[in-house]
Amino acid sequence: MSEARSTFRAMTDWIEPCAREAGTVYSSEQVEHGRKLVARDDLLTSEKQRTRVEIGDLLLDVAPMGNDESSDGSRELIKAFAREIGITAEMAREYRCVSFRCDSALRQALTESDVTVSYSVVREAALGFSLAKEVRDAENALPKEHRELRCRARWETLLRMLQEPDRRRVTAQEFRAAIGARPIPNSASAMTPEKIVEQLDRPDVRSAVMASVMEPTFLVEAFAADPMAELKVRDSLAQAAQVMAPTKNASLPRETDDRLLLEFRRRVNLLHGLVEMHPEQVINIADEDMLNDLETACEGVAHWARRLHSARTSGQAGVR
Repeated sequence: MSEARSTFRAMTDWIEPCAREAGTVYSSEQVEHGRKLVARDDLLTSEKQRTRVEIGDLLLDVAPMGNDESSDGSRELIKAFAREIGITAEMAREYRCVSFRCDSALRQALTESDVTVSYSVVREAALGFSLAKEVRDAENALPKEHRELRCRARWETLLRMLQEPDRRRVTAQEFRAAIGARPIPNSASAMTPEKIVEQLDRPDVRSAVMASVMEPTFLVEAFAADPMAELKVRDSLAQAAQVMAPTKNASLPRETDDRLLLEFRRRVNLLHGLVEMHPEQVINIADEDMLNDLETACEGVAHWARRLHSARTSGQAGVR
């Protein structure tokens, strides 16, 4: 039994005035604590798993389970208390059942693991929330011992996933697949690309996206996955630079959406960077085959440069 439950039982019982007829009995301290937990759940995304289990503990203290774990306890009691702390009766019953099936050993394993586990995953392990209705109904019809075995099997699947090398988090989708439950799209994956883009109007979302996009690892992976990605990024940066400082960007092409010209400018810059390297640097880096290729390329560039000069003096440059 948790310390919180022992503390709550020591509190003075209080009868909620609006529910005296239903026999609703709980303390004012319990109501206050419940409201604080609900407020924390609304504000701190990273705390949702722990907070909702704590709300479940509180509900178990208000309306303990009977000898049969499937007991719903006093429906009116749960409904009244849920209304007092600002959640629905359905949410209250769910949190209570999840907390009941998440014992201290399981909680300790989740706490000590470096793997991030959301409340949705804990709910799946405890209740088989996304199992097909016929499967859930069949499980609920089993004797208590068999139901416990099914629940234990789900928890063991989760514990194994926590031990997987390089595992950083267990998503609800991954866990549902592991236990054979139906996939349920989360709010983000169910949104259309247009709706996701609209979220960029929110300063907090835009700031988070920019921080993620500017991470070197993200850029390397994006460029490797799509050769055009770098060009797209440079295109966007060129447009932003013109808006922010047009006087400093007179050399940029007017038509910044012309990808061919931007790609050509990138290659010219690469050529500049190569030529600016000291010959001794090149010799220290390149092997014999590369040096031979480089000399051949330089001969080609010299020949190409003469042709370019000839075309330029004959008035063929800048035709666009």
